[in-house]
Amino acid sequence: MEYVNIILEYLGKVLLASVYQMLAIFGFLFLFGIILYFVSRSTRKAFVNSNNPKLDIYLTGWLGTPVHELGHAFFCLLFGHRITEIRFFTPNSQDGSLGYVNHSYNSGNFYQKVGNLFIGAGPVIFGSLLLCLLMFLLLPNFNEIRETISNEHLSNKGFFEMMADFGSTLSFGLVLIGEVFALNNFGSISFWVFFVLAFCISSHMQLSPPDIKSMLTGLIPIAILFLVFNAITILLGFDLTGFILHFSRYTGILSGVFMIALVISLINFLLTYVILSLFYCPKYKRMLSIF
Repeated sequence: MEYVNIILEYLGKVLLASVYQMLAIFGFLFLFGIILYFVSRSTRKAFVNSNNPKLDIYLTGWLGTPVHELGHAFFCLLFGHRITEIRFFTPNSQDGSLGYVNHSYNSGNFYQKVGNLFIGAGPVIFGSLLLCLLMFLLLPNFNEIRETISNEHLSNKGFFEMMADFGSTLSFGLVLIGEVFALNNFGSISFWVFFVLAFCISSHMQLSPPDIKSMLTGLIPIAILFLVFNAITILLGFDLTGFILHFSRYTGILSGVFMIALVISLINFLLTYVILSLFYCPKYKRMLSIF
């Protein structure tokens, strides 16, 4: 019985350490990915439920869909997947899809299997980075925004530290809103170009069920890798958790990138919902649903 308890305690440490470490490294991606999914989905639902699905497709889909598919394609190439077919913007009224990327890979290749995680999350990662590039090219006060994103308070915090200090993280988001949509920017033509492009991109950062399935497919080999490493190191008396938590602090700056995408997506949703409601509510005598 004593040996059983020792083994169970050992397995518990391995499992707990693996989950904790994976959250430390990938927590930002999953947290903001899930939030962006629901925000983008709500925006799309507002168009559909207001009986204007085609307005969404042609108002924002002309750019948002190609960027979405480019996010998948970029990580397909990065992780050695073979792209068998790609359609950047082909609206399909039957299944509701606007575009797609079909790809194949060697299921025995660990690197390519891990790539499924990033391929599935491609629209969120690629879209967020593209929004930052547009800010750099088009926003008059980009230097101020860059200083805010790269400030020491943010970059020295890992996932768990930022979640523990949620009030500070929320304040950071509010500061970003004020800087991106500063009054001085409204007099610049380049700001309005950014405004249109950013809203098109953020409207289509929603992950589809196949995208989420792909992420889970890639997460499994990563989880196995963490379990194996922790099983060996803990057995030898080492714990990698401290090192990984220290390393994860350098990824804290990525939260600024995702935060920008989230801020733009939220404003996009609010403007979309208010404008559509102004026409929908008087006509149908009820609130516009996003469910």
